[in-house]
Amino acid sequence: MTIRALETSEVLRRADEVARIFQRAFGYSDERRDHFRDTRLAYLPLYDGALTLGAFDHDDLVGFVYGFDYQPEHWWPQQVGPALARAGHAGWTDDAFELNELEILPEHQGKGHGTALLRGLFERTAHRHILLSTTADPADRAKVLYRRLGFVDLVPGFRYAGLSEPANLMGRRRSD
Repeated sequence: MTIRALETSEVLRRADEVARIFQRAFGYSDERRDHFRDTRLAYLPLYDGALTLGAFDHDDLVGFVYGFDYQPEHWWPQQVGPALARAGHAGWTDDAFELNELEILPEHQGKGHGTALLRGLFERTAHRHILLSTTADPADRAKVLYRRLGFVDLVPGFRYAGLSEPANLMGRRRSD
């Protein structure tokens, strides 16, 4: 397995491949896959500090992680910022990186790819904080991975506007 940074232009060229990984990792519909490709991936160039890493098995992309600078004027920070402040965690948004997605093909999960991608991300970003949202499911394997790598729960049971499914906001502080 190899981990390497992907320029945004390469992510856009490989958008179908990246979206298929997203789809397979969650078992999503073709419609949800296409929405991810046509919105979240297509908008990647609009975010400051965008960083994407890919996990490769030989020449095959088997997983990815991406995120960008926490930018208060964007949708996600507008959703989570007030909740973090109410929970006494407003300082976590200072010098923060928004970890948007970490996905591994199902047949490659449990082989250390997620750990390697996250460690690669930690090495390549100088931000003091990394923030993310994951499911509220206590058995979520991703949450176990995040905690093992130093993430803590900041706002459990968070609810996005218009969604009934709860989420868990987590953060990791750089240890210098």
